[in-house]
Amino acid sequence: MDRLLVKTPSSPTPTTHWIRSDSTVVGRRPYCDVVLNNNAVSREHARLTKRDDGVYVEDLRSRNGVWVNGVRIAEPTRVYSRDSIQIGDATLVFYSESPLAVRETVRAERTPSNSLCWRDGEQDRPQITSQLTMNSSSFCDEGVPNRRTACEYEREIRLLEERVRVLLDFARILGKADDVSDLTPRFLTNILSLFPSADSACVLAPDARESTAKRPVLKLVHYKRRDEASDEPFRVSRAIVKHVVATRSAVVSDAAFEDSRFDASESIVRSHICSVMAAPICDVATNEILGVIQIDARKNGRSFEQDELKLLVAVANQIAVYMENQSYRDARVREKMERREMEVATQVQRGFLPVELPKVENYEFYDYYCPAKFVGGDYFDYVPLPDGKLAILLGDVSGKGISASLLMAKLSSEARYGLLLEKNYAAVMERLNRVYSENRWGDRFVTFVLAILEPETGTLRVYNAGHLYPMVAKTDGTVEFIGEGRNGFPLGIVSDATYEETVYPMAPGDAIALMSDGLPDAINADDQALGGRGVAELFRNPNGLDAVQLGRQLVVGVLDYVGGAHQVDDQCLVVFRRKPFGENASSEETGKATLDG
Repeated sequence: MDRLLVKTPSSPTPTTHWIRSDSTVVGRRPYCDVVLNNNAVSREHARLTKRDDGVYVEDLRSRNGVWVNGVRIAEPTRVYSRDSIQIGDATLVFYSESPLAVRETVRAERTPSNSLCWRDGEQDRPQITSQLTMNSSSFCDEGVPNRRTACEYEREIRLLEERVRVLLDFARILGKADDVSDLTPRFLTNILSLFPSADSACVLAPDARESTAKRPVLKLVHYKRRDEASDEPFRVSRAIVKHVVATRSAVVSDAAFEDSRFDASESIVRSHICSVMAAPICDVATNEILGVIQIDARKNGRSFEQDELKLLVAVANQIAVYMENQSYRDARVREKMERREMEVATQVQRGFLPVELPKVENYEFYDYYCPAKFVGGDYFDYVPLPDGKLAILLGDVSGKGISASLLMAKLSSEARYGLLLEKNYAAVMERLNRVYSENRWGDRFVTFVLAILEPETGTLRVYNAGHLYPMVAKTDGTVEFIGEGRNGFPLGIVSDATYEETVYPMAPGDAIALMSDGLPDAINADDQALGGRGVAELFRNPNGLDAVQLGRQLVVGVLDYVGGAHQVDDQCLVVFRRKPFGENASSEETGKATLDG
């Protein structure tokens, strides 16, 4: 059956999607057969269609196009097994068992070659007498078979039996191995027993410290000699290995002694290498080189046959599957550990946010907090002051995730400390600005608003550091903004910035909203932001709703606007309302909606 192997930067492991119908749609919408949750992907981006002569992919008028093997397509294009389809930041590798899906050309001709360097910079030329491409047709005989004798058939049967035995042995070894370093010594011993002509075997892998994507540097992981008492230096046929990496093909050379490197090293000539065989270990999804197996014969007259090369390929493929499974297992373990760490971080951040709503006579409160990730950089707090006033704080640290949440924790402690230490509120703002202007925070900054409520008079004093203007819902259904044109620099931008005070008298029935830009910047499925006007429309209160009802009206309105689109930024909201004269006590419903929404 045909399938797609999907890899994205946000997912550590590829996922498999089976193509079960004649038409498969790829896009961002939930109803698509293959869903790619990325803004660069259109709602219905591409379609794969099965026809009599194969499978075709077409671009459904997407914004960013569809690319097959690095070429953007303008019309339905036929895809073959192992072809790469690029959609947004996702790579979809098409696999098929159908003969129609196999290209007639040698796969190495359309596979980009990776340059390969060695630590000493030596160059030598490959002497290759036979080559085997690493695909499903590698084990198929080409041409018309000759008439075979009974002895030849018997020999083939024995070879097949041996092949099955060694694959079973390798399965047992792979099942007991904890990692590659534990696996290598055991399977090299197995390889020497499998190939009677071999005198030694080794495994090479890219050096993670020195390799780059364009120039992988191979290092010797482990080697095994049949003659364990030998003290000769172990040599690697670099020309063969370089060719294996460049072509992704298994090769055998019966003229290793003619390599140019032997001219410069007498010791290699004395090693009497007669025949060398090597096979790549390739990642199934990306065709990336995971390693190379090399075996050699050092005695005159010994050489490796084509059937032995096929057997080495089978072993290399099985090791590749093991390494991919191990990578998937390690990724799952890391994912669980990271998720657990994020859960702990969420609990810690919850501790920096208010647990209860303020209890202020004749006032109602509501708050909502929803980070884009496990933790976020938005912050809000209520700080009762000694003179009976209430400080209401809300800030937005640039960025998201762990780093932003750590700065949010710093903001929480510094703000509370400043309110107790400084004599006036403008000095509190200047103190916070000096803290975030220090070089240790890099290029981070914070937008922040401080509102001081005097409950008896309804006077609200506002100090704004580059944040959204506080919004006022009036009883007549209109919406106003406090301090338009008077907000100062965000904290951490200008070290000696000062901040003006804006005084707003709250009338009975007035409701104030402080929020982060995650609400007006909320994006729907058409990539359109709600905007400040949209938020203001949702905050209108002609029916005299209390703070809880009004806050929920705003949050639900934002969620309805977004629909199923991905949340791109942290969202934080605080709503407080001065009750009209004679209104009953606050709603019995809680006004808390933090973290869990």
